[in-house]
Amino acid sequence: MQSHFLTWIGEVIESRYEIKSILANGGMGAVLLASDNHLHKEVVVKVPFLIGSNHFEELIQRFKREIHVLSILEHPNIVPIMDAGFFDKYPFLVLRYINDGTLRSKMEKAQLLNKAYSLGNFFHWLPQISSALDFIHSNNWFHRDVKPENILFDSNYNPYLTDFGVSKNLSLEPENSSNSVGGSFIGSPQYMAPEQHLGETTTGKIDQFALAVILYECISGKLPFNGKNPVSIFLEIAKQSVIPLNKHVEKIPLTISDAVIKALSLNPDERFESCGDFCSIIIEELKLLDFHHDNNGYFHFHPIKVPHAPEVLDSQMVLEIQAFCSKLIASKIVTKNLYKDLRISLSKFRKDEHLIAKMTLDILDFYTMSGLIEPTNFVEIISEIKKIIPFLTIDTEYFPSHF
Repeated sequence: MQSHFLTWIGEVIESRYEIKSILANGGMGAVLLASDNHLHKEVVVKVPFLIGSNHFEELIQRFKREIHVLSILEHPNIVPIMDAGFFDKYPFLVLRYINDGTLRSKMEKAQLLNKAYSLGNFFHWLPQISSALDFIHSNNWFHRDVKPENILFDSNYNPYLTDFGVSKNLSLEPENSSNSVGGSFIGSPQYMAPEQHLGETTTGKIDQFALAVILYECISGKLPFNGKNPVSIFLEIAKQSVIPLNKHVEKIPLTISDAVIKALSLNPDERFESCGDFCSIIIEELKLLDFHHDNNGYFHFHPIKVPHAPEVLDSQMVLEIQAFCSKLIASKIVTKNLYKDLRISLSKFRKDEHLIAKMTLDILDFYTMSGLIEPTNFVEIISEIKKIIPFLTIDTEYFPSHF
């Protein structure tokens, strides 16, 4: 089903959008990079997976909802819709291309560098995303999937909220409408409020709960609730046994720790009235801190223990990644066997929580579709791997212009 969109590469939609590559595959759709031949700029084309689905009508309705939400909810920090239509019997929508990564990628970069997430960064995105959430809540919409992957940044570090595919408006849907599609959970369990897990009546406070989980994770490097599946995660939430931030992070003000715990309350009535109220407590307290500065003038927290990559990379792991890159250069395409072999060879390092191994596999997963990817992407894959292992030796004979 996903491989169908490989045939779109090189096609021009509506004599305007030339499909360049596949950026990502989500649970219910694909995200394609395209060139807008009218405006001469890159854009994103989003398409749902429909072929072979037993939930065709439901997926269509959810996709139409996202188009509707984006067309009526205009906010400076919500990714704007540019166009919508049909191509090859698929509905599609066109969005502005936000090109500087996600909050997740910035969090992982901080981990890789063995640094805590910079305090200064909160000033750049927390008030803006809180404002976007309060805006959609004031219009009786709830996002329902707020997580680091759905907060994007442009090259000027302006933040944008994205992915409204599972958003909800109680005036348009019954309160007890399904919390799943095709057996798949709506939302991301680690960031879901307890009432969302239970399929109960929801308010904007479910998005506030998710925002609190994000802050907890940014500051401590850990999720407040752990579990291997939605049920075990919900049980952790129900226990209300989350460890306060001031137990994870040295010198974190009690006011911030308490505010995050309040926003994570089991009872939504005990949370803040709005995301803005929650944000204000955090931002005002951060302004009072006098921690050490980095060269950019940003403060930094001092985590007691934050997962990080080892100071000395395992030589065997580097050899495995080096061998993979050499094979990839030779084949110029990720075959199923090449993909499988790398996952097997790095699996022992992942168990040891070697962040380098995990990030290498994450890069491969990002570019891979069902074991095969477009041939031109092998250069991008190796380029991304070299960013995390700069001293990796690449044979430049094959494409000297890139390395």
